[in-house]
Amino acid sequence: MAFLDLFGKKQVVASKGDYEVNFELHPFRLVAGKNNSVDLKIQLTNTSGRKLLTAVVLKTQKTLGFDQSTISQEREIRLGELLPEEVKNLTIPVYATQRTGKGEYRVLIYVISHYRSYSYVLNEIRVDVPLRVA
Repeated sequence: MAFLDLFGKKQVVASKGDYEVNFELHPFRLVAGKNNSVDLKIQLTNTSGRKLLTAVVLKTQKTLGFDQSTISQEREIRLGELLPEEVKNLTIPVYATQRTGKGEYRVLIYVISHYRSYSYVLNEIRVDVPLRVA
């Protein structure tokens, strides 16, 4: 299976409720014990028939992070209003450090639709992204 990791692409589709979430990891895995990163590419489509005020929240485990020092394990991206069938593409780097050991880690993607402002939650979708460190 390590031979397939050279191509660095894994695509998964999750369609739930108001959104369709596609994601890819490039390269497919991280190297344990090194300061390196992967790009998490998210394609978000509004499949409901109405415009939605949308935010994306990403969470990861302790030894991974969204900055090079891996201090921040949570990131929120406010996308504004998505029109029906509108597609947004996001690229978020996920970093590892020398403390990151071998194993499988999880990155959680929460796609949240809001009502009126970002203070009121209308609906939420959670997608688990498995990330392998070898």
